[in-house]
Amino acid sequence: MARNLMIKQKLYSECLKYIESKIEQISCAIDELQQAANLEIKSSMGDKYETGRSAIHLEMEKYSQQLNEFYKLKKALSQINADKIYDFVQPGSVVYTNCGNFFIAINAGEFEIEGSGFLTISLASPIGKELYKRKAGDTFSFRDKIFEINCLF
Repeated sequence: MARNLMIKQKLYSECLKYIESKIEQISCAIDELQQAANLEIKSSMGDKYETGRSAIHLEMEKYSQQLNEFYKLKKALSQINADKIYDFVQPGSVVYTNCGNFFIAINAGEFEIEGSGFLTISLASPIGKELYKRKAGDTFSFRDKIFEINCLF
């Protein structure tokens, strides 16, 4: 039981690190664009100035939207209790199947914890929708494969 919770807490921590890293990268990109915009204002005049400024503005909007999405992911992750054991698949579940292991949280890629690979997914993902509310011993078909849930916690 304690080992299971430790695995879940490590997966949660990896997801949080992933989000915080993305937030930092995007924030740095926004800062660099702001500096470029400030230089553009000082060094240019006329149509070229407006075109450059417009391009920078569009990039900043794009990064701001991405930043907002990662803050939403961070909020969603914060609502997961990594100290709880679950009987059926829901946010915060760690699921072992015959076709791979999953942590139901956010789409953050794959992590290796204690020699086992785990794909972190959200319930909104296609496989997440298939796993939702299933229990240990359940089977289902997904993309021409039969999945069997060996255990979950």
